[in-house]
Amino acid sequence: MSEVRKPLYAYVGAADLAVEKLRALPATASRLSDRVGELTVEAAKVPTQVGTTVRGLPETVGAQLSGLQGRAAQLYNAWIDRGEKRVTEIRRSPATEEAVTRTRTAVSRTKAASTSARRAADAVSKAAVSQAPLSGRPSSR
Repeated sequence: MSEVRKPLYAYVGAADLAVEKLRALPATASRLSDRVGELTVEAAKVPTQVGTTVRGLPETVGAQLSGLQGRAAQLYNAWIDRGEKRVTEIRRSPATEEAVTRTRTAVSRTKAASTSARRAADAVSKAAVSQAPLSGRPSSR
């Protein structure tokens, strides 16, 4: 895979993942609303756990920070793979192939029209030159 395409594939992969997650939101919202009752029981335990949690924060944060760079690289590579697969699917889709064919046809017709217009302009120019009075002679009108 070309190094130049990696950022594009990562972008497409991240967008594809975001769309997947957005489609799953209704189910997630339903699960969360079912959990509201459990959260009140857990919230009652929080005051007793705060001290222990605060004392362990330096170690927890240090461990999380050391793993972030590796995790970022993993995510980036996963997005690249996902994006490359998605782009390949899109390229091979019948709709894309039809669009490419139509575009090539349009380009070909545009080139042909350009050539015809150029030839017509050349012909008009030559005709105008041949009909113009020679320099120094008055017009025969």
